Amino acid sequence: MARSRIIKPEFWDDEKLSTICRDARLTFIGLWTNSDDYGVVKGHAGYLKNKIFPYDDIKLTVFEGWLKDLQNIGSIIPFTYNSEKYYFIKHFQDHQVINHP
Repeated sequence: MARSRIIKPEFWDDEKLSTICRDARLTFIGLWTNSDDYGVVKGHAGYLKNKIFPYDDIKLTVFEGWLKDLQNIGSIIPFTYNSEKYYFIKHFQDHQVINHP
């Protein structure tokens, strides 16, 4: 289930994020809204693409490239648990206050 998240003004000043394309930055925000209260989100690219961009005709390979860009700058960390793929959003809890977990 998607959740409300806060985007701080400092997001737009992040120098690492400025090195990736706008669509990858928008994907990053989409990951926040689909993550749990600990900054963990399912890592299946097709699932995420459909959750974040349900009405856009985006090739899966393009979307996977945006995820790779986020990995390359260290914003998300892929991991596997019980044979399922996930991403951990680095510094998630520094920027999101969870009042009602």
